[in-house]
Amino acid sequence: MPRTVLHLGAHKTATTYIQRKFAQNRGVLKRNDLHFFKLEQLRKSFTPLVYGAGKENRAFIAQMAELAAAGDVIVSEENILGMAGELVKKGTFYPDAASRVKLVVKTLNVSAPDIYLSLREYSAFVVSMYCEYLRHQKFIKFETYMDAFRESGFNWVKVIRDVRSAAPNARIYLWDFAKFRTCENQILSHMIGFDAAELNSQDESVRESFSQIAISAYEALGTVLEGKEHRKMLQILSVNFPRGEQYPAFKPLSQKEMASYQQKYAEDLEFIAREFEGVSFVV
Repeated sequence: MPRTVLHLGAHKTATTYIQRKFAQNRGVLKRNDLHFFKLEQLRKSFTPLVYGAGKENRAFIAQMAELAAAGDVIVSEENILGMAGELVKKGTFYPDAASRVKLVVKTLNVSAPDIYLSLREYSAFVVSMYCEYLRHQKFIKFETYMDAFRESGFNWVKVIRDVRSAAPNARIYLWDFAKFRTCENQILSHMIGFDAAELNSQDESVRESFSQIAISAYEALGTVLEGKEHRKMLQILSVNFPRGEQYPAFKPLSQKEMASYQQKYAEDLEFIAREFEGVSFVV
């Protein structure tokens, strides 16, 4: 039976790293009868479908469905679930995940895909998503973003429930992002169906959050710069003040609040593992 793999992210869980690694090894994947769609192709021709933009390439999508019917394919696109800006615009992360995943499954005509999703501890996730938001949207203070997160009550249990409802016959495979660095080969091998050691290694690191000084400088520049001109400075600041030993990471949350979110995350992982049928953790 053809195997369709939907790698849904989540955001800020080394998704871009995995996509680049697969793209650089398309030849190896093809030799193992596995077709991988490049992210640039998906963003241009497929992803607009799930946002109702009317800019999708129907011929390309038909080709995707044909390939999925004939053999094994990987579709890796975190924006199927949603985007970082939805917390501000719609009140929570991934509010339309169920309808979007359902549309993808229907469009590709796959009744039982293998869905892969990495989960991240809540306090680290919201800080990283805020940094991602700054890369693409007008500046807002972290506390404004965090207030929206607190009010949203966002949790991974709901995300898994939405994905399960959208694809009731899917096999859903999860992993804790904290384990990715030490378990990368095991996770990727499970996803592609053969030993990931065959894939060429790359030097690209996981894109992390910004340093505290970069965020502070960016906020200060917002008093004299606007729009695209302001956003361009973020990349310059991140390069010149990289997160590391010299420039401490942007950590806006208190230890007490971080500990509370860490405990909630651990409880939710246990709940997901215990209560959801057809859902399993790769590591």
